[in-house]
Amino acid sequence: MISKKVSRGNTETKKRIALVSKDLFSQKGYLGTSIEDIIVASGSSKGNLYHHFKSKEGLFLYLIEEQVDEWIEQWSSTEKQCQTVSEKLYGLADHVADELKNPLTKAAEEFRGSETANPEVVKQIMLAVQKQREVFHSVLQEAIDKGEIGGYDKNQLAFILYALFAGLGAARHERKMEEQIELHRMAISIFLHGTTNQPDCLPKVAVSLKEN
Repeated sequence: MISKKVSRGNTETKKRIALVSKDLFSQKGYLGTSIEDIIVASGSSKGNLYHHFKSKEGLFLYLIEEQVDEWIEQWSSTEKQCQTVSEKLYGLADHVADELKNPLTKAAEEFRGSETANPEVVKQIMLAVQKQREVFHSVLQEAIDKGEIGGYDKNQLAFILYALFAGLGAARHERKMEEQIELHRMAISIFLHGTTNQPDCLPKVAVSLKEN
């Protein structure tokens, strides 16, 4: 069962600050956006901002958690339209590829790579992202239960699939969005069917994974 979106005690002021901050982080990056920028753009006082968010990092964490919750909520709607596990995997590929258009993605990468990033906040961001991995686990578990995928550990499969998409995402600047979607779907085809013309190779791979 995937976690549902959790209410974060939003107020109109908090929503306004978050919305303005998201635009600023998207346009100027995390490091290029200051607290003063956010205060001016949102029309709030410093005291008001810190009443809702403990720090700039705390505000950014809030935005990332909101983004992940929205991603999961949107996936839940998409998943209901899929009839088979294969359809869900291809739908998941489209959903992940579409997320590359999210303007906060670049700012999140910048934050995680920053030498001044608070390790605890980075940890909280990774925990939020882990909720996305639960989607992969859920779909793959269904595939295993229905016999559509067999012979492999669910956790290993989820890690491999997530890594495939992460790698494609890291190279997103090298391809147009249409190509990215096609590559994500191709990744699912390879994930499901492989590339080898020598079926005898497959059991050796499965044995190797189990031994590790």
